[in-house]
Amino acid sequence: MTETNTTTAELAELEGLVARLGELTHHVTEQELGAEVPDEQIADILYAAARLFSAKRDRVGKIAWPIREDALNATETVVLVTALLDAADVNLFDMAIWYRRAE
Repeated sequence: MTETNTTTAELAELEGLVARLGELTHHVTEQELGAEVPDEQIADILYAAARLFSAKRDRVGKIAWPIREDALNATETVVLVTALLDAADVNLFDMAIWYRRAE
């Protein structure tokens, strides 16, 4: 199998996994089972998504975050951003400097 075929197959597999993850996540949250999901699994999902986004942005330049308006509410967004900032030991002042640098 050539590299192009492998890449195409891997991208198709990733597409299927993402769709399935969305279905499972919807079911788990609808059933209010979020507390039952191990922290490590949630972290691994976030790491994977962040790496994919960062890799794409590095390759094609600044892109708009492809989030539908109804995908995350304000609370979900702030909870996620706060956790990511805390994990990276970044305060809001540092983030403001970094944010302006990226423009």
